[in-house]
Amino acid sequence: MDTSYMLKQMCRTVLSVADLKAICKSRGFIGKETASRAIFENFFLSDIGVEAALGSLTSEEIIFLHLLKRTDKAVDLTLFERLYGSAKSGTSYYYGTFSQQYKTTFKRVKESLVRKGVLLIAEALDDWGASTKMEKWRFRFPTEFAEFLPPMIEPATFAARGDHQTKVLRGKLLQIVGERQRRSQLKDESVYALNVTDGELLMGEKGFSVERLLEWQRACWTAAGLGKIKRKKGEITPITAVLYAFSQLTHKEWLLPEQLTVPFRLFTGEIGTFDAEQVCGSGWKWGVLVRYTAEGKRYYRLVDDLQSKSASPERYLQIEPDGSVVVDLQAVHYKAVDDLSQIATWQVHDSCLSAFPHVIKIGNAPTAVRDGTLALWLQENAPAFRTAMEQVTQRWGKQIVHENLLVARVKDLSLKVRIEKVFPDQRQVVFLPNDYIAFPCDLLALIEAVVRKSGHVIKRAKE
Repeated sequence: MDTSYMLKQMCRTVLSVADLKAICKSRGFIGKETASRAIFENFFLSDIGVEAALGSLTSEEIIFLHLLKRTDKAVDLTLFERLYGSAKSGTSYYYGTFSQQYKTTFKRVKESLVRKGVLLIAEALDDWGASTKMEKWRFRFPTEFAEFLPPMIEPATFAARGDHQTKVLRGKLLQIVGERQRRSQLKDESVYALNVTDGELLMGEKGFSVERLLEWQRACWTAAGLGKIKRKKGEITPITAVLYAFSQLTHKEWLLPEQLTVPFRLFTGEIGTFDAEQVCGSGWKWGVLVRYTAEGKRYYRLVDDLQSKSASPERYLQIEPDGSVVVDLQAVHYKAVDDLSQIATWQVHDSCLSAFPHVIKIGNAPTAVRDGTLALWLQENAPAFRTAMEQVTQRWGKQIVHENLLVARVKDLSLKVRIEKVFPDQRQVVFLPNDYIAFPCDLLALIEAVVRKSGHVIKRAKE
């Protein structure tokens, strides 16, 4: 159920007069907001009183709302058992009806969250499997309130760099030229093995990317620190729960391992299987976390974003007489390898990795890569790359197969970037000069969905 449907049903039929008065008191609605149910509906998702209402909640309720924010969909009453318990909590022999099991849970949800004006409630009319009305109740945390949600963990603040295991990813990158790797507890390490095959740099059977590299790193962390925790079907994974908690921290904020215990329980529903010290320790060993020790306590946070860093290409690239570019794997930034893979082919010889320009790949590369710092440096300093890029420029827009193809003009830069992120495969969407894009007809509905979601208007040219 979407937010608008739930809001309409809640305000017009679900809430009693007493519920409305409680919400108005919590949110501070004292004037025109309370004139009628229809007007109340219009003001409910406004920012009036949201911060104060959220500030009145318990720390566990705040964490649980972060879970609902992360889930971003309507949930049923059983999920709230993690927060408020139920009649069957802690026992395996309770056989009451659903209403008997969750009557107290529902009461607490309504009193503590719905009547505070921070949660939507509606009845799922199409849930034919439900035998009681209580089973049909659905709840949702509005995305409009997310910016006012207090931090789920009270962090410590230190202006410190901390200790980071930088050799983990660097060692993995050196696998390209045959160096031995640190062993992990992955069941099948070949899934992420780095190799050059037919000029392509692969991780397993997929192309190399920073996202893929981080996926490997976190998979190793999961296997080492969270591998024994089994995920229930449809539930948030243990690694996702832990990463979400760390993602809430800013650059100078740190947390203690024990501060993860309650968020982990509420996010996953697991009790007694989570060793926070061991999880954080293995996260540090695999280079995902930075560690800092103060007053005998170990604090942790995520490492900086690998894709936001950059270094001058001359620090890690060497131009050879044959036109190839040798990459120093000890110095190159991971994002640079990613970018090079999108405009070049690779070759490994005598434990050296070399890149050669590829006209077709350059033509298909995203605009951000083709016009980026690395590509411009290669164009200025590597003759072979300069020649290839000049060929692409000369041929640009001249070789298009107009079968089953649509063309659109996108003038807004932010929308263009959004489309490029949603459709990174240049075989799906091709970016042309003068703000034009080309794509197959069967992608029209998806393209239009992205445009509408971004708040832009679609105009169709007359034939």
